[in-house]
This record gives sequence, structure tokens and C-alpha cells, in this order.
Amino acid sequence: MSRSTSEHTARPYRGMKRSTRLTMVAGVAVFLTLVSGVSFAAWTASSLKTAAATAGAITVSTENSQGAATITALGPHTYDVSGGTKVAAISVNNTGTVPASVSTLAIARTGAIPGSQIAVKLWSQTTTPCSSTSPSSAISSTLAGGTIDLQSLTMTVAASSFATLCASTTFTGDLTTYAGMSTTATFTLNTAASANWKATDSLPLASRSFTQSVKTLSQLPAPSITGCSTTYRSYFWWFGYRPQATIAWNAPTAPAGTAITYKVYHQSGSTVTLLSTTTSRSVTINETHIQSDGTVTVVASATGYLDSPASSATTVSYSNVSSGGISCGN
Repeated sequence: MSRSTSEHTARPYRGMKRSTRLTMVAGVAVFLTLVSGVSFAAWTASSLKTAAATAGAITVSTENSQGAATITALGPHTYDVSGGTKVAAISVNNTGTVPASVSTLAIARTGAIPGSQIAVKLWSQTTTPCSSTSPSSAISSTLAGGTIDLQSLTMTVAASSFATLCASTTFTGDLTTYAGMSTTATFTLNTAASANWKATDSLPLASRSFTQSVKTLSQLPAPSITGCSTTYRSYFWWFGYRPQATIAWNAPTAPAGTAITYKVYHQSGSTVTLLSTTTSRSVTINETHIQSDGTVTVVASATGYLDSPASSATTVSYSNVSSGGISCGN
């Protein structure tokens, strides 16, 4: 009986075999190796967007759904007034697999018109065509070049989707100064899906460029002076009258409705003085305007035209005696 009890007493646990332990350790190592990449991405992702970017890609272009470039819609364009504006809808096409946020727009420019003379405004819009006037939230810059930060637009384009970036350009310079000149600008749109995942417009340079010009202006013909007459004005009642010269001219030939302004100049020696700017076709000059002999010419000017050549000159003379003044002729 005692022998039977002794035979059923539990023996101490001696552990698994060494070969079994080695097999389990190797299995765990393989498992950790397989899952370590996924675990690292999950732990280091700062946001869902970053986590997605590690497994996806972003590819962006500025072509529309028909495959046509859209930046080029800003040109060719010719400005015929200062303050003229051109508006275009730039399509931001994300063909990648993760959302992309519009970050910057780089501008390069060549040509005779300085970039500072053409203002640029950019804004996000959910519909097309773009509004003819920009909203107060639009980002303002010029074609002078450099990089424009667009992050304040908070414009994110879903994967395999489009969004609209509206752009307007406005000529702010002087028509006469830049008449006949042009400039060519290139836009490069940049997007990002995280701090390290970025994409630049994939279209070729020619599909991201446009040319804008200022129209070539015609020159107004010179006005022709029709005569100079000496009249008299009362000076003070005790001094009597003093002579003054009234000069008249004909309007130059111009399209009906053209608003013409005339600039009247007096030249004495090498000194040229602007006496008057008027819309009338005559002017009266007295000793309060000039105090020297000389000649008077008239120049015509109008919006959308180069100033005319000076008219032929008419001579006026000055007398400083008590009853003197300005008279026609020598």
C-alpha cells in the first residue's frame, strides 16, 4: 500500500525541451520582423493624412478633366486700359491615392513689362467659372516672381479628384509707358500630403506659361493753332488795361467720342513751362502766367493714345512796363 502511494507522488516540473524553446523564440522573431514596419508607421504618424501618405502617393497637375492645361488660359491677353483684369480657373487635378493640400505657387517671369506692374490674386472656389471680382480672402501678390504661400486657402484636393484655384491678373501700370510691351510668366503649383510627401505640377513648362501684353497705342495727330489775338483786361481801375494773348487751335482727327485734353506749353530759351491743361480749344495768357518772350505750343492727349506731337509754335511777347502784359507776335 505504501509502495503504491509512493509511486503516484507528483514529480517536480523540469521545463520544456531545449529544442522546443528554440523553435518558439524563432517564431516570435519572425513575427516581429513581419509586423515591425506597420507598427513603426502607426507610431510615427502625426496624423491620419501622414499615415496614409506612407502607404500612398500624390501626383498633381493643372489640367482639367479633358486633359487640357488651365494655367495657359491667363494668356495670350492684351490689356487696353490700366486696371484691366484677366480671370482664369486653374484646375488642380490630384491623380494620386491620398488627399493633397495646395501649399505654394512659384512664379517665374521674363519680358519687358516689369512683374510689379501686373497684380495677381488667388482664391479657392467650389464652382466655375471663377468670379469676375476676387473675394476679400484672396491672396494678393504680383508677377514679380518668387513663391506665394497658399496655405491660408486651406485647399485640399481629394484623391482622384479636382479642385478649382481661381487666378486674376490686373495691369496696374501706365498704358503709354508700356505700350507694345509684353511679359511671359510661368506658374508652378506645389502640393503636400505631409511634411515629407510633396508633389509639383507635372505638366511641362509650356503648359504652365502664358503671355500678356499692353496694346500698341496710336499717336494722336498734332492740333493746329488757328490764331493768336491780343485782347485787353482791366488791371486796376487806376492803371487801366493790360494786353493778353488768346490762342486758339483745331482738334486733331480722332474717333468720335474721344475725350481729348490739351497741354499748353511756353518755351523761352531752353526753359519749357506747362501753362495750362484744358479740354477747351483756346487759352488766354497774361503776365501772371509768364514774364518773358517766347513761343507757345499745344499737345493733345487722350486715354488709349500716345500724346500728339507739338503743334506749330506761335510767338508771344512780354512787356513789364506799367501798362504792359502779353501780346501776340514779337
